[in-house]
Amino acid sequence: MTCFYAKPDQTYREHIEDAYRAWRETIAAKRRLIERISMQYGLSVERFLKSSLLMVVLHDLGKMSGPFQAMMEAVREGKKFNRKNNYRHELLSFVFTAMAANVLNKGEGFLTQVPVEALAVAGHHRPLNSDLTAFDRESRSPAPSLDQHGLKEALALAGEIFAREGWRFPVIDEKTAQERPYNRLADLVDPAKNIIGKLLDRDGYDRARDLYIFTKGILHYADWHASGRARVNYSVEKPPEQLEEDLARRCREKKIPFTGLRPFQKSMGWCSGHLLAVAPTGSGKTEGSLLWALKNAREMGGAKIIYLLPTMNTANQIWQRLAEIFGEENVGLTHSTANLFLKGEVEEGEGDSWEDRRDLLFHQSFIKPVTVGTVDQWLTCGFNAGRWVLKEINASNAVIILDEVHSYDGWTLGLITAAIRHFAARGSRFLLMSATMPQGLVDLFKSVLNDIKVIREENLLSASRSVYQVVDAPVDEAEKAIVEAVSAGRKVLVVVNTVEKCQQLAEHFAGLKPVCYHSRFILKDRKKIEEGLDNSRFVIATQVVEVSLDIDFDWLFTECAPPDAIAQRAGRVNRYRDRERDSRVLIYQPSSQSGKIYNPLDNPELLKRSYEAFQARQGRLCERELIEIVEKVYAGYRIDETEPFRVAVDMYRQTQKRRMAIFDSRLGEDEQEVTRRSDYDTISVIPYCFYEEVISIPPRERRWYEVKVPLWYFMKNKKALSSGLCFCDLEYNRHTGALLKSAGSRADIW
Repeated sequence: MTCFYAKPDQTYREHIEDAYRAWRETIAAKRRLIERISMQYGLSVERFLKSSLLMVVLHDLGKMSGPFQAMMEAVREGKKFNRKNNYRHELLSFVFTAMAANVLNKGEGFLTQVPVEALAVAGHHRPLNSDLTAFDRESRSPAPSLDQHGLKEALALAGEIFAREGWRFPVIDEKTAQERPYNRLADLVDPAKNIIGKLLDRDGYDRARDLYIFTKGILHYADWHASGRARVNYSVEKPPEQLEEDLARRCREKKIPFTGLRPFQKSMGWCSGHLLAVAPTGSGKTEGSLLWALKNAREMGGAKIIYLLPTMNTANQIWQRLAEIFGEENVGLTHSTANLFLKGEVEEGEGDSWEDRRDLLFHQSFIKPVTVGTVDQWLTCGFNAGRWVLKEINASNAVIILDEVHSYDGWTLGLITAAIRHFAARGSRFLLMSATMPQGLVDLFKSVLNDIKVIREENLLSASRSVYQVVDAPVDEAEKAIVEAVSAGRKVLVVVNTVEKCQQLAEHFAGLKPVCYHSRFILKDRKKIEEGLDNSRFVIATQVVEVSLDIDFDWLFTECAPPDAIAQRAGRVNRYRDRERDSRVLIYQPSSQSGKIYNPLDNPELLKRSYEAFQARQGRLCERELIEIVEKVYAGYRIDETEPFRVAVDMYRQTQKRRMAIFDSRLGEDEQEVTRRSDYDTISVIPYCFYEEVISIPPRERRWYEVKVPLWYFMKNKKALSSGLCFCDLEYNRHTGALLKSAGSRADIW
């Protein structure tokens, strides 16, 4: 008897049986979400589950073709196989799923008018867009015949599994095997024929998109877990007292006194539903947020926890902390270079197994019980980009923490606001946190989440860390004071607003061996710098140190920035509020280029108002006085009334309509579809000095050598393009990073 394979190490029957087992585990974990979505669209849960199971039992039926089985045989025997001779099995599976779903619809009513079951199966490996770029080869090749014995086995197995649920499997017309799958799919998605558009008019965009997401997302769960024979690990449980023990242990390691949870943290942990928490840096917001997350996740029947931050380096640091608390196997990390951070520098040949690839996929798609990432990974759901289906289904009915939510400009904040509305309607609960939250921003979030509670750390409002002094001079004139402070053994942090100034000062103070830290290091060096920041005695940095870094210095010398940024920088000084400590914050005039970086409200007076506000309030400032300065500077400013905010909110909604609700985005399809917007486009390049080193290492390791530069600089100084790599003429120093050649009147401000 012929044995048919779905994977080189898994027979077809084994894979479908494992997928069925994973499907049952997934629907149990997502039961509340399934009930919610079924009720919302007037479906019975059983009707939803029948369509979902139909996709699982048919998604790999196309692997019963001769070319696919020949490929499996070659792989199993260690022989070469020309993969160009293969035909995408998803297309063959697509027509059978379409026929079966049609029978189901006629007998039990439509899930949707749009054939979401069939389209999800067609796109469960490759992106599915309206021009079918993922199936270019199949557009020119005739579809192979399915092995009749294999087809009979696959359909019989599908029937067996349906019978176990007490359901009857739809009878599929024998003529289905004669269909031309590519043509059938092409006719369906052809923009000129607008079949999908007409069906969407009947369904409504939200219904079609939601049911596509939830059925396809469950299919991914079943398929991926079956491929690795893994169990579905959906959520974490941890009692509050155990979390308190973790906090006590961490304080002991940091040699910080611990007297139990603060009232502020307990208040966060007692709160059900949406929460906005405002507390100074070093007040324990992270631990309080976890208390809130665990309580709410438990109330929601075992929800996922998603922790989102503004930058990659802060996401890395929070991931490490949460991995210590919940176990590394339970905590995912997702941002543009997360795979490098997670895997480290592996030897060639490693990481090629499905288990390793699957683990990275789990990190990237919010499948882990807890996920830490940059906010960008969540926002791309609105563009139907990346692994948006899985991120959507996992962020729905999840607890989502947005840390340092004050730090975004109008464009990104507009997208965040639209995304909060979208996911709150799908059962998600939000915790928005910040050390400095202007009242205008509080009012904005209250308008988005009507039932949000607000908690402020009141006990620390009278606490102070440092003496503030405003110096009427540029930071260049702080040389004598900096040298004296470093020579006296103090831990000194210098923060400036541009990379160029950071590099200049690092070179100037080279004799004192400062750590230079900014965004223009190759990833390999930046990771090493970040790992050693906490133990560094003298650091010169840009605004990359502002957010969520657990570092502690004695004195801060800083160029003026908006008041919330100054408060963040000052939070790196005397972090734990030692009253006996000589800690100081010295604020210098902003450079001429600072306004182009710090202008989230498009107001040229912002830095001037900030400088004047601190001039008027010098001396030992407590947290309440810092808040008053923030409110004074931002008085009358409404970020939600700015054009970038309004355009971003509208684009989040319109983009999904342009994608016909369900289609994946195409690379470079719309230049506006970005989660961060800048007047200066950047590109990741590799300094040409690393050329010989880079071309000799495995492709997956080459990103360690990337650094971002302005696009105009790359176009002027590109050296070579090799295997998709962008090499650029950059002088590079591992102590100060990449140096741009002089550009005449062009300003280096990023």
